[in-house]
Amino acid sequence: MAAIFKQQKEDSLTADPSELIRLRDENSRLHRAVEELSILNEIALAINSTMSPEAINELIVSKVVKRLGVEQGVIHLFGADAGDPTKTLIRVMQQGKDALPMRIGLQITGWMHKNRRPLVVNDITKDERFTGSDTRDLRIHSVLSVPLELKGRLMGIFNLFNKREGEITNEDARLAAIIAAQCSQVIENARLYQEEQKLQRLQDDVRNATTIQRMLLPRKMPEIAGLQLAGQSHPARDVGGDYFDFIELESGRWGIAVGDVSGKGLPAALLMANLQATMQGCARIAATVSDCMSAANKFLIASTDNKTFVTLFYAVYDPASRTLTYCNAGHNPPMRFSADGNMTLLETGGPLAGCFSWADYKEETLTLGEGEAIVIYTDGVTEAESPAEEQYGEERLEELLRSARTQQAQPMLEQIVKSVLTFQQDAPVMDDITVVCLRT
Repeated sequence: MAAIFKQQKEDSLTADPSELIRLRDENSRLHRAVEELSILNEIALAINSTMSPEAINELIVSKVVKRLGVEQGVIHLFGADAGDPTKTLIRVMQQGKDALPMRIGLQITGWMHKNRRPLVVNDITKDERFTGSDTRDLRIHSVLSVPLELKGRLMGIFNLFNKREGEITNEDARLAAIIAAQCSQVIENARLYQEEQKLQRLQDDVRNATTIQRMLLPRKMPEIAGLQLAGQSHPARDVGGDYFDFIELESGRWGIAVGDVSGKGLPAALLMANLQATMQGCARIAATVSDCMSAANKFLIASTDNKTFVTLFYAVYDPASRTLTYCNAGHNPPMRFSADGNMTLLETGGPLAGCFSWADYKEETLTLGEGEAIVIYTDGVTEAESPAEEQYGEERLEELLRSARTQQAQPMLEQIVKSVLTFQQDAPVMDDITVVCLRT
């Protein structure tokens, strides 16, 4: 490059005036090109793929502030991701300078949305575009603003304030516009990378939550004299709000709980964990099944908001007397089939849990004969929909259980789940599916 300048200087000694003007313009163009390439190269070399959008923006601003000789640079990013369109993301200023008030930000933003081109103002107090601003106390005398555009979308604005020596020139505006155009994609890539990292962390959290929730549910069925048990839960999403548990109590008795909390996904999963802990505690200290349900209701009211509720079925089986004492808090009534095929619904109890402090819960005790079957399920079973938006329904479940009731607990459960999933086919799964089968 130096050789070119030297040759041009030697040639200029014999050139005519028009040729001298041409050479001078060419030299000026070359100097500008070198300056543009230099600062773009500095920025490109300094940026790496792991930098945050904030670090990249700060680097760009600091380089431009130094190169153009201004006191302060500010990048505003706006749109759906940035929220407030006037939010300042990065501000870099000359050492020793006070922070400059940004009262004209809205006016610059509005002008840039309308015009989409560089804005140069060398005396803001005399510029009619800012006549509505109180510029006397702003300590701003000159402004250079260029758009940050990407694929036709205005993603932000790059503002530079107060040229330290002389005025802001068209060449300053041109250089700032070139830098903004080249850096828009870099800034967007950094933002997308950051969003991807956030999504990855969220996915990791969901996977961990899935593992934790799976551990909260029974990993194997307890061995209880005279009773077969099988339980299974299929969340509609990675995690769900359905709950079932087998709780070992004193004197060989076992608590059996099935619940369905309001909501879906992670919020429901958190409430499900709360319900699991609540039932584990209440079941071991309550004297009766109804007392357990009343205590659980009070705990849930105290630990959740008034928009949260739980449908809950809780029963205690006593192998010594072959009795099942239960309480139903607003849950789908379990179906009980006697050995001869007679079906009854287990409805005794009270309102759903977690809502009403005045709720009064009742219990009922059943003596289970040989060959009986009880199926406890959540509404994800009966409200499962086919591609034609037809619900599975209680009648279809009852019909299935009449033919499956003589099977052992595990095959019976598997047949129910398979029937529901087959019924849904490719229709979206709208709710968690949980089934617990008891067989004497």
